Amino acid sequence: MPNSKWTDETIEDLLKDFPTIKDDRTKEEVYNRLLQKEKVQKRPKRWLPLLVAALAFITIGIMVASIISQNGADSAQNPENSSGESEESTAVTEGNGQEGAADMAADKESGTEEPGQFSTSQVEVPLRTAVYEESIGDQVLMTLGMTDNAFVIPVSFLIPRDQVDAAFDDIAPSSVDLYKEYADDIDETQLGFDEYHPYVGTLEKTSSGIRHMLPQDHQYDLASASIGVYFNTLSETFTDVPVIEVVNDDGSPAKFSEIGQMEPLVPDQNNIAYYSFSAGNGQIYLVPGYDMPFEEVSEAIKALADSPNDFYQPTIPADLDFQVAETADLVEIEFEGTVELSSMDQLEAVRMIESIVMTADAFDKEVKVKGLKPEIWNGFDFSQPLPIPVAPNLLGWPVQ
Repeated sequence: MPNSKWTDETIEDLLKDFPTIKDDRTKEEVYNRLLQKEKVQKRPKRWLPLLVAALAFITIGIMVASIISQNGADSAQNPENSSGESEESTAVTEGNGQEGAADMAADKESGTEEPGQFSTSQVEVPLRTAVYEESIGDQVLMTLGMTDNAFVIPVSFLIPRDQVDAAFDDIAPSSVDLYKEYADDIDETQLGFDEYHPYVGTLEKTSSGIRHMLPQDHQYDLASASIGVYFNTLSETFTDVPVIEVVNDDGSPAKFSEIGQMEPLVPDQNNIAYYSFSAGNGQIYLVPGYDMPFEEVSEAIKALADSPNDFYQPTIPADLDFQVAETADLVEIEFEGTVELSSMDQLEAVRMIESIVMTADAFDKEVKVKGLKPEIWNGFDFSQPLPIPVAPNLLGWPVQ
């Protein structure tokens, strides 16, 4: 520095005046202190701002697709764009999820550890992507509304009975009990979903259902889309609950910015169709068309042959023609000509059948299908009304 009066001799004299620093601790004491580890604080969840940004991007995409479609140039909804090779790759990828869960069920039932390649003549236990009453056996069903890029995907798990009995002292748990016990242990990102659970706040049982008590900074009402995700995950997670109350931490009804005071929720998905959804993890799931209800079940079944947007895909191939008739309790679907199921991809065929059945069940109706050959295929008897799944999208239980 200019005009500085500091010299080397002056600095040395100042340093000599500093007191001598001594450390009387032993080497063992210093070593033990170094071994101590501080508790690492969990990183706070920041999924809601990202969720809103994703929803805004998706909304813009839908608007652009709609404008293009009106000008006759929209080809994004053509389900035949994907090649047979890519579908085959998807089926292999699903081995970690839906097909893997079905293979595990087959192993348990047949007593074998290495199931052979799928074929209708070899497999004793049918391939399914959903949970059926007879497949639960000595296990406990848990459902959960997962999220992927702001879309809600209902998934289901079968928890080993001994694990549940050990956690609940042989008392049959409700969906709320299961959620409070296991939701925090399920690694959503490891399964290929976004981090969303467990809910912030407190869940408690009531005489009429459950109550979700929210803290003031809960952020579930950042936008109308995030409110929809919150509602739909609640509906898919607590399927056995008649009513869900959403309240503040003082017990008063919560007020959401977009809709005002919250009314009790009834966790049902009624009068909707189940479409195919390709998640970011490469797997394909059956998801309900949230907020897209139909007046008649025949309309919903026919809608399964079309894409309602760029994200939900049809489950009935476009080249299959069919007619739909309904009575008070039954929907009859008749495919024109003969549809050889053995010529279809096995998972595509299963998803087509299950989406039809779950769509009809959303209208409280059973389904009978004609025109599919062979008449008994993969455990389905098409001469009779088809069995109704208890829950969609079975995944392997990830908590040990």
